[in-house]
Amino acid sequence: MSRRWRKRWGISRSASRAGRTNWPERPGRGNDSMSAHVIALANLKGGCGKTTLSINLASGLARRAEVGLVDADPQGALRHWSGWGEAKSGLPRLFDDHDDVHRNLAQAREHCDYVIVDCPPSLDMNVTIALLEHSHQVLIPVLPSPLDLWASADTVEAVNKARENGNTGLAAYLVLNQTEPRSAMTRAMQNAVSGLGLPVLPSAVRRRAAYRTAVVEGVSVYQLGGRGRAAVDEIETIIDEVTSS
Repeated sequence: MSRRWRKRWGISRSASRAGRTNWPERPGRGNDSMSAHVIALANLKGGCGKTTLSINLASGLARRAEVGLVDADPQGALRHWSGWGEAKSGLPRLFDDHDDVHRNLAQAREHCDYVIVDCPPSLDMNVTIALLEHSHQVLIPVLPSPLDLWASADTVEAVNKARENGNTGLAAYLVLNQTEPRSAMTRAMQNAVSGLGLPVLPSAVRRRAAYRTAVVEGVSVYQLGGRGRAAVDEIETIIDEVTSS
């Protein structure tokens, strides 16, 4: 890992090699009952739609509770999105006051009921493992294609490693993303994805123009009115499944 990204994530050279970081208390340790519920969006394969899902899950949860977003992806997609649009009412707060992620996560946990963390791609698996060690749940978006399914196996390995490192209560779920219900490939993948060994959320995220439109406008599907109604219903169902699990 480069010096720049170790600084961004608050990781020393020795800690990076050992997979250790200066993070807040893990779930189940310390006074965790006073901190937020942390939901990580992770897939070591890029391009799976985790940032878009992070934005919309956080926006939906923000209608129910105090929600924060933490951008752990070095590409900074959440930061770009946050500065893109003009109408920001009803959107979750992006915690990016500090140069390293662990301080942003600690700040978000202190001020929010829920924190959504957009994890990095495969730049360094140790960073993702460290984030998962300090999360209560992780959602793994998977595109309906064999290549994406196979590539997601590394993320499942990161989940297992985080559990081995002490976060035994980490709940992990696969989420089929950008599905096309009439596609034979989507139907085949709905059966195949269970082979990764993690539970699959009953609801999937369909390929909809509303998700792309919302990102371009710097908002979530909740701010699109009628244009985003079907997508909102979809996200609400996923939120219900995640918060009731």
